[in-house]
Amino acid sequence: MRLAVLTCLLAAFGTAGYWSLRLAWADWLSRGVDPAQVARAVALSPGNADFRVKLARVLDKNGADPASALEAAALLNPRDAGVWMRLGIAAESNRDYARAERDLLEAARVSRRFEPRWTLANYYFRRNDAGHFWPWVRQSLLVGSVDFAPVFTLCWAMSQDAELIWDQALPERRPALNAYLWFLMRQSQLSAGVPVARKLAAMATKPDRSALLAFSDRMIESSESAAALEIWNAMCARGLLPYKLLDPDRGASLTDGSFSAEPAGGGFGWRLASEPGIACGRNTSPGYLWLSLSGSQAAHCEPLSEYLALVPGKPYRLRFRYRTSDIPAESGLRWQVIDTRNGAALASRSAWLSSPAWKDDEILFTAPAKSPLARLVFTYQAVPGTPRLEGSVLLSDLRLERLP
Repeated sequence: MRLAVLTCLLAAFGTAGYWSLRLAWADWLSRGVDPAQVARAVALSPGNADFRVKLARVLDKNGADPASALEAAALLNPRDAGVWMRLGIAAESNRDYARAERDLLEAARVSRRFEPRWTLANYYFRRNDAGHFWPWVRQSLLVGSVDFAPVFTLCWAMSQDAELIWDQALPERRPALNAYLWFLMRQSQLSAGVPVARKLAAMATKPDRSALLAFSDRMIESSESAAALEIWNAMCARGLLPYKLLDPDRGASLTDGSFSAEPAGGGFGWRLASEPGIACGRNTSPGYLWLSLSGSQAAHCEPLSEYLALVPGKPYRLRFRYRTSDIPAESGLRWQVIDTRNGAALASRSAWLSSPAWKDDEILFTAPAKSPLARLVFTYQAVPGTPRLEGSVLLSDLRLERLP
């Protein structure tokens, strides 16, 4: 009896070893580039769907028809969307469009991923079938987190109608809206980006801040201040920016005059320019901004600025406090308000800023008659006959008032 059991065990181990070696040999053969070699792997393991797919790939590279190998793979593993996509593309190349569509739809049925939907969108684009193209583009954008730029490029190749693309293709999904906004900015399609930015701002989270801030900047650069202000306020309302909302009609035109938060670096927030020879920082309690000049800075520079949302043609007064250290009377430091359309100074020239103790000061200006936008700039201009400035200045308590 023991001998019989031992014989059975040896036979079982022998059989297992044989099949292990056979499968290992088949796996090695399947990695080849010769169709006959890969076909041998299929013969050694006829139930392996992956070997059939590898055979189809090798046949295709060698100019042979891969359809039969793919069909066998689909029978062995009908849940493999990649096989159905390859079958569909092969059928399309053979102009069997009915089968191509059927196989591609089957790929999308068995897989909820991006690639089957994107493949269908491409198929309908090539068939110039807009009725099926747009739904599958939308389906593509509803899944995955891939680079969506090729999807948007295909949309604009199908139609140059920005409103149609917005209505038909874009889902209410943050990653898709974020990617589309960046795409439109790269393509300089800013007007098409307004509804996208508006929708994204309504549901935005922290990762969307950079896209919305960049779009607000582009709107400012294009003198589209209303759209820029709308997106800026939407970010503030959602807590993406730590500022109060701006409302020029109610006199709220300046952001964070006490320097209580880190500068936003764009939009209607403070912008700190990276100027050689000038260091800057922020103190939180009390709140002020400090600038230190080493003497190696440029003869003219603008280390600090902010865009102002104003009421056109109205007079304003900017009040501020400052203190300087080691700064002579002819400092070359002052606040200016600049017309964004032509670069002209709107404020009357104030005296150079220089005071070892905290000092209150102000400048008066009138907003441009035909524009609601101006730029508040803290400037340094080297005074002729004096060395480059060395010292520091503290800025605090900026208040912008619209005058009667």
